[in-house]
Parts: sequence; structure tokens; C-alpha cells
Amino acid sequence: MRLWLKMLAPYVAVVALWFGGAGAWPTILAYHAQILFWIWLDRRRSDLRFTRCSLAWALPFVLAGPLVFFVLPHSSAGDVGEWLTRYGLSGSAWLAMIPYFGLVHPTLEQMHWAPLRRQSRWAHPAFAGYHALVLWTLLPAPWLAAVVAALALTSLAWKRMTPRTGLAGTVLAHALADSGIAAAAWLLAR
Repeated sequence: MRLWLKMLAPYVAVVALWFGGAGAWPTILAYHAQILFWIWLDRRRSDLRFTRCSLAWALPFVLAGPLVFFVLPHSSAGDVGEWLTRYGLSGSAWLAMIPYFGLVHPTLEQMHWAPLRRQSRWAHPAFAGYHALVLWTLLPAPWLAAVVAALALTSLAWKRMTPRTGLAGTVLAHALADSGIAAAAWLLAR
């Protein structure tokens, strides 16, 4: 039961706050508060030491930013800037989100999902699925399905990376991907 409650953490935040009209910041902060709660409850410490191969394994994830930059204008159902503004990500709110999303979010999310990926194969579609809830108003169904499939495969790749790179390797890979995606969205919104 606890495993499923942990996997539902982002869904609770997205359904209650994103769909409730609170915007991106309250949604991500509520999700991260749940992650911190589960970490505290489990009293686990995550090993974030980097190994020599962490960078080599993580480097391909830097391609997420350029991919989003070149594909999103052709795949989105609307204007990226308007979509970001609708969810409270404009001006200083967006500029603050870029480093938060690129550094804090990947760290917390990997600390949360790495143990879940070890415990259940359902963690991969659960991880990918909550992103679909966030992106369904931006992407048409075929593109949304492609993103969900790509994220499920990414989750599987991170599961396979972790024994080789430690948690730090997946955090680095996630940070490279999310920083690139945030930068691409910022450039497209301009």
C-alpha cells in the first residue's frame, strides 16, 4: 500500500493543484513536500556520490533540451509561451523555475523514484503517466503518447544506470535533461 501511495504523490499534487488552477509553483512544491515526507518517514539517506562513469552515462540526456526545442514547435497544440503563462510561469516566476526545475526537482525526484523503480515495474508507467496529466493541454494525443513512452523508457534507463553510476548518475542525467527542457521552453516562449 505504501508503495502505491508513493507512486501516487505526483498525481495528488497535479490533480489537486494543477487542475485546480493553482499553477506550476504550488503543484511542484506540493509534490516535493510529499517526497520529503516519504524520505523523512522512511528515514533513508541517499548516496549521492559521483562515480567516474557518472558523466559518461548522463551525457546523452543533454539531448533532451535540443530535442524539445526542435520538436515542440511542430508538435504542440498551442503556443508554448501562452501555455506557460496559463500555469503561472512567466516573468520572474519562470526565471526562478528554470534553476529549481533543473537542480532541485531532479534531485528530489530521483531520491523518490529510484527506490520505487527497484521495488516495482509499475514505477516506470507511473512516473511517465503523471507527466501526461501535466502535458495533455499542450500536446495532441499522438505526441503525448510518444512523450509517455519516452519517459517510461527513460525511467527504465535510469533504473539500469543506478547500479553503475549510483544515484548521483541518475540525478545528473535528470538534471541535464530537465535543465535543457526548461531552457528550450524558455527560448520557445520568447
